[in-house]
Amino acid sequence: MNSTTVDSDRPMPLIGATRREWPAFAMSFLYFFCVLAAYYVIRPVREQLGAAAGGSAVLPQIWLIVFVVMLILTPVYGVLVARFPRRWFIPVVYVFFAAGMLLMSVVLGNETPTPTLAITFYVWVGVFNLFVVAVFWSYMADIFTDEQARRLFGPIGVGGTAGAVAGPLAALNLVHSIGVSGLLVISAGLLMLAVGCAIAVGRWARIHGRRDPRLADQVIGGSLLAGARLVFSHPFLRRMAVLLLLSDMIGTLLYALNLDLGASLFTSKEDRTAFFAMLDLYVNSTQILLQLLVAPWLLTRIGPAKTLMAAAAVNAVSLLCLALFPGAFWLMAALVISRAGGYGLVGPARESLYTRVDREARYKAKGFIDTAVWRGGDVFSSTLLNLLKSAGANLMHLGFLCVGTALAAIYLSRNIEKLPGLEAAEPTPRKPR
Repeated sequence: MNSTTVDSDRPMPLIGATRREWPAFAMSFLYFFCVLAAYYVIRPVREQLGAAAGGSAVLPQIWLIVFVVMLILTPVYGVLVARFPRRWFIPVVYVFFAAGMLLMSVVLGNETPTPTLAITFYVWVGVFNLFVVAVFWSYMADIFTDEQARRLFGPIGVGGTAGAVAGPLAALNLVHSIGVSGLLVISAGLLMLAVGCAIAVGRWARIHGRRDPRLADQVIGGSLLAGARLVFSHPFLRRMAVLLLLSDMIGTLLYALNLDLGASLFTSKEDRTAFFAMLDLYVNSTQILLQLLVAPWLLTRIGPAKTLMAAAAVNAVSLLCLALFPGAFWLMAALVISRAGGYGLVGPARESLYTRVDREARYKAKGFIDTAVWRGGDVFSSTLLNLLKSAGANLMHLGFLCVGTALAAIYLSRNIEKLPGLEAAEPTPRKPR
């Protein structure tokens, strides 16, 4: 092996990509940046309209509507996956949501928001967020191999985190000059840019990718509800769905409790906005460090299963502190740790595991888990919280409930790489001397 070949196969510091992988990494990074920036630039609009519709008191009803919409749209997504090759249905999904953003910009620009319109927009954004992110990670799992995913998915996730920071900053600085409608137009433009990035990554994969280049033109096939059936029949997919529900229960409870905390601490909308912006800043800053420095190191050395266990263990410790010392500090800290660990560690570990299942599971079953199962978990968790609060549960009780949930996630993660239907992990290449 000559020195040129060695240099082209040696991962670069921090980003983990080799020179050969660099173009695909850069386009994937920009792709995820555009996807999350498109979401976060309109998220403040959603929160404002959601508050106008009734705030946290109506969250179970709103998430129930989102869940029902997911159940309706999941078979539609299944049709696209079953009937069209990857290079066609991915642009169709993004163009659909971009067109929807433009339509919403006209509606919100011409009408005074009503509770019905507010709920409609909240539901639209919820569906948009889950579908475009689910499509992104399914695509990444189809492009990169297991070994590449363990090196690249953490740094690629930083692109999304950067978009999650850029989106709110753009909204904050532009909303007074271009209005809410202008923010939705920006979101549509970012989605169209994401389409261009997806096409560029696909072209790279056909020439330089490790997977069969004919995958881009192959139709996956199968029935409309194949994804749901796979989740219930496939041990690995079933376990992934349960782990997502456990994680979502913790996240939803902490999210709702911090909503109540912000409402109790601050009376003005400006102060509440600053409070939630501060939380987002702490989450995103921690997440970037985890994605760049911790996730690649853990995934290449101890693997996805132990990374999932480590993230759940850290979660359990912070939640135990919340249960033992209930108060505002540990409530905010638990949210930051849970959300940053979820996106910075759990996300890359989960997505790397999906590179080791077949394409139908990768697109259909994963899409079902990341949309219908996730929103179903939101409905269950928010309803459970209201029931527990009405029964007299306090912050200490809820904290211990979340500790038990995190411990269950540790137990269920321990052998996830050994479940039937999951391909063996690729060995991590040794660094050339």
